[in-house]
Amino acid sequence: MYQIAIVTTTLPDSMSIEEVTTFKSIFIEAKLAACVQSKKINSTYSWDENLISEKEWEIIFKTGINKVEELISSISKEHDYEIPQITHRIEYSTKEYSSWIEDQVS
Repeated sequence: MYQIAIVTTTLPDSMSIEEVTTFKSIFIEAKLAACVQSKKINSTYSWDENLISEKEWEIIFKTGINKVEELISSISKEHDYEIPQITHRIEYSTKEYSSWIEDQVS
């Protein structure tokens, strides 16, 4: 089986689509991600003992397994949140898609 890494984070809803696109482009241009997707979500969480429910951008990065740590470090540096939500997981993909990802981040 062929594997790729999926890394996710969130950005504030106040960011425009242009600002989100600029953020995503940083990681494509640095060859840390092959593809970065974005969509609006609603998040509910506790912060400073308050229940918060707000819209955010969900950002989904697709990268090679060997780029995960460098990508996460770069996201942390570029992120405005005090404690950004950054998660990752390994997924199986086709040989062709996995090869394309690896070609893009090499």
